[in-house]
Amino acid sequence: MNEKQEDIFTLHGEDLRHMILSACEYFEHHKESINDLNVFPVPDGDTGTNMSLTLKAAADALLSVNSSSIGEVAGIAARSSLMGARGNSGVILSQLFRGIARGLAGKDKATLYEFGRAFQYGIVYAYNAVSKPIEGTILTVAREIARGSREAVQSSLNIVGLLQIALESGKKALDRTPDLLPALKEAGVVDAGGLGLVVFIEGCLQSMMEKTSGKEATGYKLTPSLVETRKKTQNGPEEFDERYPYCTELLIQGSGLSVEKIRSELERWGDSLLVAGEDEIVKVHIHTAEPGRILQICMQSGSLHDIKIDNMADQYKSTHWAKFPAWKNLPESKTPENNVGADVNDLVKIGIVTISSGDGLANIFTALGADKVIAGGQSMNPSIEEIVRAIESLSSEMVIVLPNNNNIRFAAEQAAKLVEKEVAIVDTNSIPQGLAAMLAFDRTASLAQNQSRMLERAQQVKTGEVTFAVREARINDIQIKKNDIIGLADGNLLVRGEVVNRTTVALLQAMLTGEEEILTIFYGSEVSSSQVEELVKEITAKYPSLEVEFHYGGQPLYYYLFSLE
Repeated sequence: MNEKQEDIFTLHGEDLRHMILSACEYFEHHKESINDLNVFPVPDGDTGTNMSLTLKAAADALLSVNSSSIGEVAGIAARSSLMGARGNSGVILSQLFRGIARGLAGKDKATLYEFGRAFQYGIVYAYNAVSKPIEGTILTVAREIARGSREAVQSSLNIVGLLQIALESGKKALDRTPDLLPALKEAGVVDAGGLGLVVFIEGCLQSMMEKTSGKEATGYKLTPSLVETRKKTQNGPEEFDERYPYCTELLIQGSGLSVEKIRSELERWGDSLLVAGEDEIVKVHIHTAEPGRILQICMQSGSLHDIKIDNMADQYKSTHWAKFPAWKNLPESKTPENNVGADVNDLVKIGIVTISSGDGLANIFTALGADKVIAGGQSMNPSIEEIVRAIESLSSEMVIVLPNNNNIRFAAEQAAKLVEKEVAIVDTNSIPQGLAAMLAFDRTASLAQNQSRMLERAQQVKTGEVTFAVREARINDIQIKKNDIIGLADGNLLVRGEVVNRTTVALLQAMLTGEEEILTIFYGSEVSSSQVEELVKEITAKYPSLEVEFHYGGQPLYYYLFSLE
């Protein structure tokens, strides 16, 4: 086999690198179409965004890599995508990369058979990462793509032929997803994660068609380079301690690297330390007063890459949350004034990390005792790395994480596996559930006791959400037009209307059974105080036996969040 033929039938490190970079660029062009496939027509369809950011994490790491080893390139992509993974779809995508890296480990190049087999590993890793795999999702599409690639390698096709068959298999599986999930059929859409995976394979096909023919794949056209020139996504400044003003991040590359050794050498020089990786590449993040010393220490282990040093003092003033008064009905033990003079280290035997959007909600979580609030939620799921950082930033060796969103729980579970601390995930699927769980938290109880009590408390709360429709749809026999006001109860769409307060009252009426006693309303950034006061007046007049409280949440996209108990 001559060199040109080998290039067609054999994959090298540069081939995989170029495939991932091209696929990331191609995906960016199509992510909004994927976002639009959210089953519910609410403004938080973020599957495309989550998968795009996960791919960008891998692409960023590969921009500075020139290795010819396909095993090394696959390993870097897997580790970087894992740390940057967001949402359920992003985590599953990172697990596919992880399995592929497992199959290509130690290889300088790979035959088509070896590459197809590596994809089988990817499917195994993805399925194993999901506690209850559901057919009709990205997993179904991934399995059929793998099946197609397996059939292709048996037909002695080149890499372009393999990707074409794998792509067609994926498209057929995607078209069948509505038949496997009734919610998809009713909404008239295919699975968003499955489409995302198909788009990714399309990007890979584009890359290899350019390599083998020098032409773009028919029917596919890339936008101007988004990977090479894009600005990094800004997630806002991290928590600031004036003793350690410099946020220092870098990658160490070498051989035989020891995460434990690097961590032990760095931990005395700052806080918020994160050291994660394997024997060939390690990611370091630390807040320090001496970034130069950090670089010197790290250089003793290997070569330094992607060095980033930010002065957090420059960012702090404009973003620091104002103190929030203690929540109206907090138990005395939870009010901040009762902790004055206490030794913080004595109080924080178990730390709390929670995810929330909106400055008002963040301050309420803080007032209830949360130690770290990660900005995120609907439409802006935090990455695994952000959750890892938050966990590692706490002095406590035991940490409870409240995801407060079904699409963040999976990322939280993966983050828990990447830290040395004992982490418990409380399965909270909404902000009201998370706040209810906080009320059950007891720092004197064990981790297991807290996890059980907090989950039990969260499940006693009914969650209502009022937002707007981003497209036409028919859900639960309710015909919805774009921009309609819609109300959801525990994730199920119940009412639609044209006026925010009127729709909110209708949703409340649909949720009440006569046993509820307390209604707590959190109003969003688009709602005025006079508007919420009018709502409360109407509700108290209509339901005089219901105790009503309202608080500023500041959440985007959702006019009202409320809890009933």
